Amino acid sequence: MKEELDALLCSRYPLIFAERNLPMKETAMCWGFACGDGWFDLIDTLCERLQFWTDHNKAPQIVAVQVKEKWGELRFYPRGLPNEAQWGMIWMAQAMSARICEECGRPGQALVNGHFHLTRCAEHAPEGAITNAQYLDQWYPLDS
Repeated sequence: MKEELDALLCSRYPLIFAERNLPMKETAMCWGFACGDGWFDLIDTLCERLQFWTDHNKAPQIVAVQVKEKWGELRFYPRGLPNEAQWGMIWMAQAMSARICEECGRPGQALVNGHFHLTRCAEHAPEGAITNAQYLDQWYPLDS
């Protein structure tokens, strides 16, 4: 993610990203947001809801340990034990990321390029990328 978007998230949610500038021996947030700019709005909305819920429901303060792309989807790893509502918000954002282009934020789909999983719109999909269903069918064909 671009430096300016990283800084914007950290300034909007200082309690969630309190570990952003700690050394790598203490947190993986030292690496910043290891995902594309297209997920900025998704992360921003997730953090806004998490902080609102914390502030108005005496819920545990969420502190992000790592925010990254993995297997083509957003991963948001919190420190400690979020409550059920907070986990629901995190899981929903992670599920939504599989439908949002990581590069631009437009509607996208989960794809596989070689053995790399990614979520892209048609414009940002690498040439030769296939859907997850097509990828799985290569390895586990239903007609055999």
